[in-house]
Order: sequence, then C-alpha cells, then structure tokens
Amino acid sequence: MKVRIYEHLAMLNTGFDQVRRSLAALGRYREFDRPTLLQFSERAEEARAATNSYLASVIEAAETAEAGRRFGKRRAREEAEEGTEKG
Repeated sequence: MKVRIYEHLAMLNTGFDQVRRSLAALGRYREFDRPTLLQFSERAEEARAATNSYLASVIEAAETAEAGRRFGKRRAREEAEEGTEKG
C-alpha cells in the first residue's frame, strides 16, 4: 500500500477533527443554535467513522494480499537458498 494513501487518511481525519472543533467554537456565539451545531458535529463524527471503516477495510484487504505475496516470494527464496546449500 502506498504511503500516500496513509497520508490522505491522516489528512482526512485531521479535516474531520477541524470540522468538530470549528463547530464547537461556533457554538460559543449566541447567534448560532447550539443543539443544531451539535447535530452537525454528530453527523460529521458518523461520517468520519463510516469513512474510516470503509477505508480501513480496503486497506486491510490490500495489505493482507501484499503480505501474502511477499511471504510467497520470501518462502520461495528461502527454499531455493536451502537447495543450493545442500547441493
């Protein structure tokens, strides 16, 4: 999995955190309805969790597949090395 994907995931979570903090800060102004801002914050948290769940599942599948491929290559190399040592 490319490092850039993990960087985007971190930036995405930073963005969700910024939304949450900004909504909380706006809630300090009496012009804004705090319960409404709280609802928006909760929706953002739900979107964050759902987004992370989806992305994590895709990343997990890709990393598992890569680990399997790398294991196969390492195992084949080790078996080849053992064959040349015995010969």
